[in-house]
Amino acid sequence: MEPRYKIKTAPTWDPITVEELKRNLHINSDNHDLDEYLQEIISSIIDEVQTDIGRQIARATYYMYLDAYPEGDEVDITLGPVHEISSVKYYADGASELSTVDTGDYQLDNTELTGRLRFFESFTTDDEKMNVITIEFTNGYTSKADVPRALVDALILLASDRYLNPENAGTTTRQSAAERLLRNYRVQRY
Repeated sequence: MEPRYKIKTAPTWDPITVEELKRNLHINSDNHDLDEYLQEIISSIIDEVQTDIGRQIARATYYMYLDAYPEGDEVDITLGPVHEISSVKYYADGASELSTVDTGDYQLDNTELTGRLRFFESFTTDDEKMNVITIEFTNGYTSKADVPRALVDALILLASDRYLNPENAGTTTRQSAAERLLRNYRVQRY
């Protein structure tokens, strides 16, 4: 069963700015008439790309929900890159309140875009409840400077294409180039 994710704290910055998009589109930076529209395009493209690749770009805090204790004492957190685990809580068998797992009873491997959480001490969860385990974690790149240039370039290509071809339903050169750049960041599902 796939885990479910819910955002707790949204990012406070975007991986591309209106000024970067204007520069790419050769729009005078002193012209602010389009700023609101360009920001809407940027926000839309970021959401679409994050959904497409299954990754968070700018730092955010999420909850991950599991319906059962993971087989093999390990769970993948695919909505990476994972920075840290804030807490792991669960409903014990028959309990009405969440119990907190001690930080010494699990380990985070966040060396890759997909994080892995391994439990050293297993615990019994309530089989009657859904979302029996809640993992709170921070993910995404710490700052704009940490975002890989390929991701930034793909976002700029897609935002530029949206501005230049708002009605276009076909694949454009910019979209194809962006797809090639995003390929290495997409969550691989087997």
